[in-house]
Amino acid sequence: MTSSARTRAIASNLVGTVLEWYDFYIYGTATSLAFGSLFFPSSSALAGTLAAFATYAIGFVLRPVAGVVLARWGDTLGRKNVMVLCLVLMGAATGGIGLLPTYAQVGALAPVLLVLLRLVQSIGAGAEYGTAITMSAEHSTARRRGLLSSMPALGVSLGILLGTGVFATLSGLRKAEFLAWGWRVPFLVGFALVLVGLYIRLRVDESPEFTELKSAGAIVRNPIRELLRTHRRHVVLAALARATDAVGSQVFNVFAISYCTGTLGMSSGPALTGVMAANLTGLAVIPLAGRCADRWGRKPVFLTGLLFVAVAGFPFFWLLQTREPVLVVLALVLVYGIGIKIALSVSGAYLAEMFDPRVRNSGVNLARSASDPLAGFTPLIATALLALAGSYWAVGVFVVGTALVSAGAVLAGPETRQPHPAGERRGGMAEQARS
Repeated sequence: MTSSARTRAIASNLVGTVLEWYDFYIYGTATSLAFGSLFFPSSSALAGTLAAFATYAIGFVLRPVAGVVLARWGDTLGRKNVMVLCLVLMGAATGGIGLLPTYAQVGALAPVLLVLLRLVQSIGAGAEYGTAITMSAEHSTARRRGLLSSMPALGVSLGILLGTGVFATLSGLRKAEFLAWGWRVPFLVGFALVLVGLYIRLRVDESPEFTELKSAGAIVRNPIRELLRTHRRHVVLAALARATDAVGSQVFNVFAISYCTGTLGMSSGPALTGVMAANLTGLAVIPLAGRCADRWGRKPVFLTGLLFVAVAGFPFFWLLQTREPVLVVLALVLVYGIGIKIALSVSGAYLAEMFDPRVRNSGVNLARSASDPLAGFTPLIATALLALAGSYWAVGVFVVGTALVSAGAVLAGPETRQPHPAGERRGGMAEQARS
């Protein structure tokens, strides 16, 4: 494989995950700031917020189904074809949301249309990130797989930064202006992003390992069944291991904004700035963690990130409680910008190396999709816990408990890093994972 082909593949994976997380971040942010009143009007502000977060969660419920179906095609028809389809679905749905009428304009039809587009968006996102991990791992060498497989995680930070930046720009609008038209702007940008992404993605070569499997006639006709027959334990461990980045991304990107603006009575500025600062920090943390995983192994670096989240879970809320903008930003940088980003970075290579090439795309996507419903309901769960307990401590227990469960799964799983150049051979990732 030429270096230019590898560069195009990594850039394609990066652009796709930028769009995926831009889509989901702006939807989550709009849910916190506008959708409750625009699409779910109610006499109770809490009821409207809960209804909006429930719609947000619906997309994550569908993602496992879509992820499994599309991932199966990735193992039978090719990784590239699936990634092109995912990009089109995500971009079209995101732009479409920006064109929707509100409840005040068309009544109950508005939330119905919102849910339908949310579902289309979720189908596209179902296999995007997992397939990007698969493509990145299979276009890399064993010596640099930790670094190159972290590039989709870099796309997460860039997508969230882009979404946060757009909303931060719009934060200067009066509330009436934002609710009238400002919230639509981030969604309409999705149309432009999908065109850029398609231009890059259509020029990418298929995964070398899939090409070899196809040439050898070794494609598995039913990769999901084969996966569950041969890799069941790894699917469970991988799903538990990545649960913290799934839950954490929703707590620190979505719920934290709602908590600061609703419960603490702050403006959205400090929380949005904190999310931006955390993701800017992630741009440095993610590749560094990937390099460390190449040098010292996946497990020790993965555990470092997870235990950091567990230790910082309650201090995060203590800092928010001060209502000091600087400390709010610091809280998000420490827990999300460092702890979650370390775990997210290393999970790319870790998950890809746990599965044989014949079922890798299905394995990575199934493991990630298994915790997506929990991620989708996280803002709703956190909001409900806050209301029931009357304090942040219940949400803190939720975050810390999830991090400890993930750490236990990583401890129980294999060390997947290739220890020597022999790991460069095709199939070496799977052979190491099974050892």
